[in-house]
Amino acid sequence: MAGASERSSLDHVASRVARSITRSALAVLLVLAALPALASDTELSGREGHPRERFPLRVWAEAFSDAALDGAVRRALDDWNALGRDVLGVPVFAPVPTREAAQITVAVQPPEASKLMGFTELSTDAAGVVALPVRIVVVAPVARGQTSRETLLYQVVAHELGHALGLPHVRDPRSLMCCVKGSVDFNDPAARDAYIEARRHPDVRSVRAQLAAQYARVWSGPPPREGERLQREKDMQR
Repeated sequence: MAGASERSSLDHVASRVARSITRSALAVLLVLAALPALASDTELSGREGHPRERFPLRVWAEAFSDAALDGAVRRALDDWNALGRDVLGVPVFAPVPTREAAQITVAVQPPEASKLMGFTELSTDAAGVVALPVRIVVVAPVARGQTSRETLLYQVVAHELGHALGLPHVRDPRSLMCCVKGSVDFNDPAARDAYIEARRHPDVRSVRAQLAAQYARVWSGPPPREGERLQREKDMQR
């Protein structure tokens, strides 16, 4: 049988282990509360896109009848246009008042309709040119922890608009287009903190280099690809 001093030592070790486990669990909970991780079961290649003459793409977004949420959608479009002018020399999106006039539609589902935060449906031809129309669906957001509904919606809409432009997921936890599934090590404090910060303060400018590199490839003439394929980008809560 262990003596008093030995039991005290063992209790101290057990206490330290318990605190370590608690801190690890808390870290995971903080990540989950910050924003959903974005993962896709279908990845774009990085060579998909639109011809220069298509821009700006006409976008119709279903109204939320909530000024803050409708404002978040407009801000996502405005921020993408600012980046498009800076990187590509053209605005990339032009809001239109009717679904029928749109090349990209953004529809809304109620919170209970799906476990998904949003997804984008698009197809491409053999050269990687995105076929129109493109369909985006977003789920009406519910606030999570310190992240407001409008921030959640902005992040999801802006992310899906990136897919509509042909941008794939990336491994950088700081990017709006994060993440490649399984690419973020949440046990790494630096990666975890970068991910949480980017989800709480999403910024379209985080994809500046990605947008520039991708459209340099697209507009220089991508190599042929076999057939036309349907891409369904599902951005899911983890």
